[in-house]
Amino acid sequence: MYLLLYDIEGRRDPHGIRIRLVRALRKANAFQLQKSSWILEEFDKDLISLIEEFRRAGGCIKIIEWIPRTINEVLGRDEINRVAIAPISIEPLLEKWHEKIALALKENGIESIVVPVGRKIRELLLDEECEKRISRVLDEIALMDIDGIIALNCGRSAKSGIVFMSQILSNTKILKNMMALPLIHVERLGRDDGVIIAWSSKNKRLIDIIKGVTSLDVIKPTPELKGVLKSEDKEIRKIHYVEPGDKIIANEIYIGKCLSNQVYIVAKDGKIIEILGGKIFKRNIEKLKFNSLSELIIKTMKD
Repeated sequence: MYLLLYDIEGRRDPHGIRIRLVRALRKANAFQLQKSSWILEEFDKDLISLIEEFRRAGGCIKIIEWIPRTINEVLGRDEINRVAIAPISIEPLLEKWHEKIALALKENGIESIVVPVGRKIRELLLDEECEKRISRVLDEIALMDIDGIIALNCGRSAKSGIVFMSQILSNTKILKNMMALPLIHVERLGRDDGVIIAWSSKNKRLIDIIKGVTSLDVIKPTPELKGVLKSEDKEIRKIHYVEPGDKIIANEIYIGKCLSNQVYIVAKDGKIIEILGGKIFKRNIEKLKFNSLSELIIKTMKD
């Protein structure tokens, strides 16, 4: 990851190079920290060309290799003052679990903010369509002034919910590198198989508070990894914990249906060409854009 800083005097910017640079950074999926500071993973040819034009126009560019760190990690302390509650699925929100957890945090002197993560929730609360991936929103939360994240989800089962969360985290760029930031995943609140999953080690106080509210057991994450097998020019990925009749959702797009409990997605050249053990919806498949099956966040839902 890199931190990019830039500046240019207004009189030296007659052609709007600053605005074009900002657009190029957004196109490159960079994260904006402040007005002239951005975090990005790599530089493509278009962005490099624009940076060179920016410098020729008299602008100043500085690029620093960036490693994310929490305030507590840098200061060598373990304080929890402000936490982000991140609903991923809509059920915990409708059942007011975010309010119950927020109240318990407040009683323990911890401030909380609710940041909607899932697409349906963002559309409901923010009254706008959201094309951002869940992993992207979690990265944006990680850049906020917080001391921990509590993610609330309700998958079709506890096991599938854990696998789903592991996919999300592996697709984050910033959060997965902030190992000192407490991250707690509460799955299937109010259900018999509900659990609390500790994705990082420094979170005992938060776990104790959430456990007091939910009465759920705490487990360490041991999810099956989203392994992608390669066979000649094709990729094959298994979908875990499925049942016949389940919908197959990839990056929030309904791409098929399970016809058995052994389902595999087959892709070639960045396009899904077959779903073994399932039915493929070719029209929806056309909407998916990816380089590798490992990039996709896949979940199943009961029809």
